Amino acid sequence: MMLTKIRRLIERICPSGEKGFTLLEVMVSMVIFAVGLLMMVPMIITSIKSNVFADMTTKAAHHIQAKIEEIKNTHNFTSGYDNPEGMTRTWTVEDYGTRLKKITLQMTWLDKDSLEHNNVVITYESYN
Repeated sequence: MMLTKIRRLIERICPSGEKGFTLLEVMVSMVIFAVGLLMMVPMIITSIKSNVFADMTTKAAHHIQAKIEEIKNTHNFTSGYDNPEGMTRTWTVEDYGTRLKKITLQMTWLDKDSLEHNNVVITYESYN
């Protein structure tokens, strides 16, 4: 029933029985599609920047954890710094009571816009 109504409507609009789209209809639909794509570009750029930042934050957390494990396993309670993967990793070790050390680790890196970012972790280690 609905299909019959649609066919009658088409016959009234195109009495000669021509079917298909006109060039103007195709061009208008392409412009609408292009505008929609252009509106998505800022979203895609933001997504890429967020993924890069998340990757750097994950790498920083990995390097911090690796240094914590190294200090705890070697009992080398001295402060220092190094530069893994273009980041700056600093750590300070402080006496924090009887047989207790406070270890502060910081990873610093610059993004593509030269903005500085930091990850800081504070942990405590007891020793004999």
